[in-house]
Amino acid sequence: MNDTAPSPRLAAKLHRRVCFVMTEDAVLAQELLARKKLAGDVVGRLSDRVLLIRPGRVEAVLDELRKMGHTPQVVNRTES
Repeated sequence: MNDTAPSPRLAAKLHRRVCFVMTEDAVLAQELLARKKLAGDVVGRLSDRVLLIRPGRVEAVLDELRKMGHTPQVVNRTES
């Protein structure tokens, strides 16, 4: 085994200021996607439990989650 062999390259992009919804399980994420008002604000699915939200639509998503009876926990992280 050659320990000096280069590792394979991984193409990655880092995005700042993104919003996502992380659910407790995949079934809940699927239920959120089934709701038309929320589905329009979802850009993609990062995993079976994580939905990426369209920029500028955070408040609308929070409002819709609350209308559905959920109590979303909002976490802000800012770095200097």
